[in-house]
Parts: sequence; C-alpha cells; structure tokens
Amino acid sequence: MSSVVKFPQPRRAERVIDVQPGVPVSERPVRLLYSVIEAGQLLSVSKQTIYELIDLGDLPKVMIGRTGKTIRVAASDLQAYIDNQRVEVQHSWAL
Repeated sequence: MSSVVKFPQPRRAERVIDVQPGVPVSERPVRLLYSVIEAGQLLSVSKQTIYELIDLGDLPKVMIGRTGKTIRVAASDLQAYIDNQRVEVQHSWAL
C-alpha cells in the first residue's frame, strides 16, 4: 500500500452540449443559432429565464430579420455562459 495520497484534479476540459445524443456527429446538421425555447431546453430552464439572462446582459442575443424581431442565441454563447457559471468547489480538507 502506498503512502502517497492522490487528490482529485479539477477538470479543465471544454464541455460541449450534446443536443442530439445517439445521433452520429457526421449526420447532424450544424447548428449555429438556437431559438429562445431551444436555448431554454439546452440549459434546462424556462424561456422566461432565457429572456431574463438576455435582459441582464448575461447571455448575448442575435437579432434576425430586417426588423430584428426574431431573437436567437448562438451556440458558442450558450457554451460560454455555461463555462462562466461553473464553480469549482474547494473541499474542506484542501484548506
């Protein structure tokens, strides 16, 4: 038995949202933008929460169309939001 204790290392790898599990990546269409409802589904929150995040400036929006009435959320902005919300827990034994 070894006297060396291995402490868990924080994961720093980028995580990707898998919006179509079970479908091979080569067969998926490339999605750059998501509707407010789809963004809510990806983050497991309501569309109202997505609108609040947009109003607070936490989640950028993309305006589509000549009048700009159609709101979309970029896939890269969703991933950035998730990365910014990630909290690394410091265990009490590590203090």
